[in-house]
Amino acid sequence: MTTIRSTCPRCGEVDMRPEAIALWVIHGGREGRYRFTCPACSDVVDKPADRKIVSLLVSAGVDVVEPESPATAAPAPRELEPSSWRELHWGGPAFTVDDVIAFGLALESASTIEIIASAHTGS
Repeated sequence: MTTIRSTCPRCGEVDMRPEAIALWVIHGGREGRYRFTCPACSDVVDKPADRKIVSLLVSAGVDVVEPESPATAAPAPRELEPSSWRELHWGGPAFTVDDVIAFGLALESASTIEIIASAHTGS
């Protein structure tokens, strides 16, 4: 089992598995960014990745996330779009704990389940 060590600004060094990390590569693979949710404090951590870090993450088993087409993607939140990273688009704001709670409450409603089921079956 591969373990990757990174740092959280709040917790310091943390270890995680490759599937816990999202990696975006830009500039022909020379640099990128990676993001993970800290396993200790649950903060979302976003970091730059130079060529060496990109190579290490990929060799450790981290999958590269394909950015959406700029024509179809929603603009990235300002705090996630450093000037050197304008090519990528996140497709919307980060999913929050409040979003998860609201979704869970919506799932308790029978009408929500019916709407989801009918959309899935096409009826």
